[in-house]
Amino acid sequence: MKRTLLRVFALELLIAAALLPAACVTSGGALNPAEKAGVEDLVNRFSDAMSRKDLDGAMACFWNSPELIVVLFGNTQRGYETVRGGIAAMFEQNETVKLTVSEISYVPVGNMVMAVGTATYDLKPKGGPAMQLVERWTDLEQKIDGRWVYVLDHATMVPR
Repeated sequence: MKRTLLRVFALELLIAAALLPAACVTSGGALNPAEKAGVEDLVNRFSDAMSRKDLDGAMACFWNSPELIVVLFGNTQRGYETVRGGIAAMFEQNETVKLTVSEISYVPVGNMVMAVGTATYDLKPKGGPAMQLVERWTDLEQKIDGRWVYVLDHATMVPR
C-alpha cells in the first residue's frame, strides 16, 4: 500500500514538474499594437542592416550587454562584443549578404516578446560560389532604453 501511494505521489510530482514551467509563462494574450509595431520594426531594421553589411546598424538591434546570448548552429556567443565580432567576420568573408525573414510568430512573455520564424541568407562568399542558408530561429526581444532589441537569439540550420 505504501509503495503504491509513493508511486502515485511520484507520478503526481512528475506531472506537476512538467506542467509548472508552462503555468509560469504568462503571455497576457496577443501583442498590443505598439509592441507589434516595435518588434516588426526590429526585424526590418536587422534584415536591412544585414543586407547592407552595416555592422553598426545590425548591432543596434542587439542588447549592448555582456549578458547577450546568441546561439548559431550549436555555437554559443556570449556578450555584445563577441556577437559583433561574429557578424563582422561574416561580412568580411562575403561579398554580398541578403537576409530575408519570414513565417514569424510572436508571443508576449512578461515584459519581453518571444518570436519564432525562418530566415534565409543568400550569401556570395569571397572567391566562392553563391550559397543559401536557411535557419529556424527563436529569439527574445525586449524594449530597453526606449527601443526593442534582441536579448537572446537561437538559430538552427534547416538541413537541405
